[in-house]
Amino acid sequence: MKSIQLILFSLLLILTSSSIFANNDLQLKAEKAYSNKDYKQAIALYESILKEGTTSYKLHYNLGNAYYKNNELGKAIFNYELANKLQPNNKDVKMNLKIANEKTIDKIESKENFFIIAIKSGLVNALSTNGWAWFSIFSLIGCLSFAFMFFVSNQLLLKRFGFFFSGISLIVFIATMVLGFSALDDKQELNFAIVTNRESKIREEPNVTSKSKFSLHEGTKVSVLESNPEWTNIKLENGNEGWIKTTEVGLF
Repeated sequence: MKSIQLILFSLLLILTSSSIFANNDLQLKAEKAYSNKDYKQAIALYESILKEGTTSYKLHYNLGNAYYKNNELGKAIFNYELANKLQPNNKDVKMNLKIANEKTIDKIESKENFFIIAIKSGLVNALSTNGWAWFSIFSLIGCLSFAFMFFVSNQLLLKRFGFFFSGISLIVFIATMVLGFSALDDKQELNFAIVTNRESKIREEPNVTSKSKFSLHEGTKVSVLESNPEWTNIKLENGNEGWIKTTEVGLF
């Protein structure tokens, strides 16, 4: 019985090793194609690695670069977004995503105030979800410690000190909890898509005979309300909604 298990384990190890070596070989070929400015070949090789089930921020980042160099802006932004999702604090990914987004045609104005959105986004992204969790724990410990000082101290100065800082710590605790949950929601948010077609018609209903409401161009980021293999219901930041062919967007 042990010999059979050993044989099966050995076979599994060989198959896994073969797959890893094959993917490494494809990646080297893709990098060489990119260096030689053969971007179409690099794209084909990177896509074949993804089809094998291998994924990483670097793979999507490199694929995004290849699409960008091949003038396929929508697919470049889609892969930069995937890379950013896998490694949110990578400066190279964020920089390339910013550069690519600046080249998009559609400039959708949000209903919310721009400065409010910027401040909120900056605060939420200042720390990771784990960072906000630890921050809230320490602020709660501080609140309880200062409250304890207030109740047990006999000196008026220490009582005032404990009361004041326990209140401040409580406010910080509540704020970090709110920001932490906001960061968690952003991290778990999956209902977004990138328009990958050069230009897509957004229709009133999910069929080609329905009236076209407006057009979107490659690289535009949209919210996804619902999706099926043929049509996806989207919403823009300005509140406009419509249906787009699922093949014309990259979902993530």
